[in-house]
Order: sequence, then structure tokens, then C-alpha cells
Amino acid sequence: MSPPGGAGEAAGALTGLGPGDAPRPARTLGDLLVPLVEGRGPLLVVSDFDGTLARIDPDPTGAVIDPLARRALRRLAGLAAADPSRLRLVVLSGRTAPDVARRVRVGGLRYLGNHGLEGGRLPRGTRAELLRVGLEPWLEPFVAPARRLGEAVARQIPEPWLFVEEKGPAVAFHYRTASSPAAARTAILAAIRAAEADPAIPPHGMVRLEGRRVVELRPADAGGKGAAMERLLEEEWPAAALVLGDDRSDAEAFRVVAAARDLGRLRGLNVAVEAAGETPAEVGAAADLAVAGPHEAARLLSTLADRLAVAVARDR
Repeated sequence: MSPPGGAGEAAGALTGLGPGDAPRPARTLGDLLVPLVEGRGPLLVVSDFDGTLARIDPDPTGAVIDPLARRALRRLAGLAAADPSRLRLVVLSGRTAPDVARRVRVGGLRYLGNHGLEGGRLPRGTRAELLRVGLEPWLEPFVAPARRLGEAVARQIPEPWLFVEEKGPAVAFHYRTASSPAAARTAILAAIRAAEADPAIPPHGMVRLEGRRVVELRPADAGGKGAAMERLLEEEWPAAALVLGDDRSDAEAFRVVAAARDLGRLRGLNVAVEAAGETPAEVGAAADLAVAGPHEAARLLSTLADRLAVAVARDR
């Protein structure tokens, strides 16, 4: 993984953008984006939200998008509307799709929530609250068990540090404000086991997914962001992909893009967004480049908008 670099800053050398792109020194972050912008075919931009477009907030309900990130996404959405064949934009989050859409508030994007289990496209000029979200019928049987498990764990752990996030066919237990994260995680896992042993809660067929101070239960066959990225590549058939994220689930998406790149299917750049020493090592290991926090991620998107605007104007 290359060292952090913002627009106008040294970014080091980057290899592996695509089978036809020979490794070369890159002086600025903008240089790293050139193979993505200049090549033929659509560019797919996929970004996480928490820790990537917004700083991690101790209160999961308090996360706010970086203002520069919102401006950059709006510019990119305008470019995508002007030339749909050139650019596709997706926010892929662990939050529900309506929640993350309300926090981003940019039309012209596709919002995939629940690590890709649900989603919808928000037309430009449409209020985020009007996002229409589709859920696959086979996920419906998981909704009631997920809610019951959430309620059972909350009863067993009446602590202010526990935040239970009901997500339809999934449920997440956040412990970011716990004074002892390790003890909080242990308590959550014990409460889940106790709830599963309760005959009033039938077998649920869900598996555990862990992130930065959160334990989530989700349908076993649903996959995570890796599976979501595979579906996006099949649906969009991009010639290039830029992916930004900060957690283990994002590393799954990075690996899918890297595998497609290695097969010669696309040009790709995976960007790890670092945060206060909390970024899991596997995220950096799966990335091509790291930037120092959501504001630097926003600067990258802003630089991308600059480069794409030049390319669109040139090609008219």
C-alpha cells in the first residue's frame, strides 16, 4: 500500500491499476486517477460512509458527512448526469439505505445499505426521504428473528454504551462508547449466545460479522460488501473502479476489485481511509493507497471531479 497523499502532495508509486498500465511514479493524487479517468468505458465509484465520507462518531446516530465530500459527490453526480456512459456512483454502507441516503443527501447516486442487502437509486432533485428501497423476498423471514435477537440482547445489557441498530433482516450491536471495548464485545457475544438458547427465539440462520466496535448478525447466505461488489461489477460492467473504505467489510470489496483487475477485466484503485489508529490491518493490506481520514477522501473525490470535468469538456 502506498503512503497517504492529498491533491498536490507526494503520493509515492502505485502499481497494478490495470493490465495495460505500466507502473510509474505518481507525484500527486491526481496522477493516480489518470488511468481511471482517461481510459475508455464507465468508471464505477463506490464509497463507504462511516469513517470514509464521515468521521466516526461515538454516537452512531450522530455521523455527519464531510461538507467537501458532499460537494464533490454533487459535482460527480452532475457529471454522471451529463454523460451516463462515463460515470456511475454508489454509496455502499453498513447502515440501512434510507439512513445513509438521508446523511449524504445527494441525488443521482445509488444507495446500497446493509452491506448490499438493500438499496435504491435516488434521482437528482429528489429528497432523500423519498428513496425507494427494495428488499429481496427471501430476506423477509429474517426480519422478525433479527428484531427479537436485538430486543433480547438489549434486555440483557441495559448499559448506555450499547446501541442496538435494527436493520430489517439484520441487527447490529454497537459498543463504541464502552470504556472497555474488549469487555463490551465479550458481553455482547455472551448475550447473543444466551438469546439463541432461548426456546422463544427459533433458529435464525444468521452469521456474525464484526467491524470497528460493532457486532452484527445477518443472513448466512447474504454475503457482505464483497458479494455486493461482485454484483455491482456484473450489473455495471465498468471499465474502471475506484473504491474507498475503512473497515474489514470494505477490504472484502477491495479484494473483489483487485481480483477483477488481475484478470484484466478493469482498471482499479482501492483506497483505505485511515482513522486514529483504528483501521484494521487487513484494510491497508488489501488497499493500493491510504489517505488520512474522511477529509482527505473528500479531497480525492474533489480531485476526481476536477479531472473528469476536464475530460468531459475535452470530449464534447
